[in-house]
Amino acid sequence: MKTHAQKVIELTISKLLQFYHEREEPLHGAIWGTWMSGKTKAAVKISRKDKKVKLMRVPEGNLSRTQFAKILSLSLGIGPGRGFLETIDCIKSTIEHKNETYVLIIDEAQRVFPNKEFLSILKDLSEELDLIYIFLGDEKLTGYLQPTYHSLVKRIIIKKELSPIEEETVSFLLRKHGYSEEAAKELTPFLKERGITTGEFDVALYLARKKRVEKLSYDELQVFLEAAVEGIR
Repeated sequence: MKTHAQKVIELTISKLLQFYHEREEPLHGAIWGTWMSGKTKAAVKISRKDKKVKLMRVPEGNLSRTQFAKILSLSLGIGPGRGFLETIDCIKSTIEHKNETYVLIIDEAQRVFPNKEFLSILKDLSEELDLIYIFLGDEKLTGYLQPTYHSLVKRIIIKKELSPIEEETVSFLLRKHGYSEEAAKELTPFLKERGITTGEFDVALYLARKKRVEKLSYDELQVFLEAAVEGIR
């Protein structure tokens, strides 16, 4: 079952590649959401499935430009050099030799944006190598998405927010479809982990009620959620 987060990221990749082939220039996307909106899990799944989609996970703490370049290089599947310039040269020579267009998902991107030197590194590599970026982060990311902040931001043409379902909404929908609201507390993290949206949960409960299921087990709910997700998407 594809989660909402996975579907949004996949659609963003598809659109950015379409723009690239039409305009012959790399453009980028930004996707943000709160903790447990399913961003990272979806990104990992997509990058494992598609060899041209790479995942860079930015750690906490202050990074030097050499450390940043090495993380970037390893994320692209390229062995880093001994220093900053050597690592950048390794990235350039390897991608130029492969002659491929890569999409790099940068997870925890809100940790990158405060450092404009890092953005300049990404911009230069994108322009030289046709790298396409999807910046994945929390709500702090939105504070950096003004075109005047950095020239790289001007090339972010897709901006989307992921909103996880909340316990109050889960409770309301259970009541709406005639199920006990007591399950809301346990169900909410279950739904959040899978990136289920309000609409999808609503449809799943409707399908369960239509089948006259009086009490939902997790296994039964999973079946209805899969039907709802495929039906809506």
